[in-house]
Amino acid sequence: MRYLIGGFDEGLGACSLETLVGVERDYELFDGVSRAADFPPDARFSMNADFPEDIRTEDFISNITSALVVSERTREVLGTSALKNNEFLPVTIINHKGRKEKGPFYILHQVDLQDCIDFEQTICTRNAIDPTLLSTIKRLVLDMRRINSEVPIFRIKYFPYAPMFREDLIEKIRSAGLTGIKFTEPSQFRY
Repeated sequence: MRYLIGGFDEGLGACSLETLVGVERDYELFDGVSRAADFPPDARFSMNADFPEDIRTEDFISNITSALVVSERTREVLGTSALKNNEFLPVTIINHKGRKEKGPFYILHQVDLQDCIDFEQTICTRNAIDPTLLSTIKRLVLDMRRINSEVPIFRIKYFPYAPMFREDLIEKIRSAGLTGIKFTEPSQFRY
């Protein structure tokens, strides 16, 4: 099975979002902690005020927190039952006029980080403050034996900022024409 890194691919006129608001312990979204039971109903993002002309919402919506903010269409295409160790957390998007965008929208949240970096072949530096995180990546190599093949989207322990997508799910995304996302081979990824 092959996995690629998902990244945002903003189209012309597509909005980007600022920081998630209304969620205590939002760092848990990158620690692999389930939030389905206690996610607040007023969780929201505002469109980035630096780009007032960019108003279109895509199926995967760029944001500065690196969360996977997705449309209802994405949820329907991907299906909820097939996404083991993932949960859809409802969020509101506030547009440039201060109004709620027609949704629904969700954070597609990855639970249970995968400890799958092959550190013998990966070229990276650890964070000086928190050595359990990586600061730079010049070459990323995954140890495929350490990935739970039943999980179609996951985040990597030591680098939870870039979600990994299984190739069959990528085909589903491409076939449906979902917008706002691109995929990169781990070997080509730089950070």
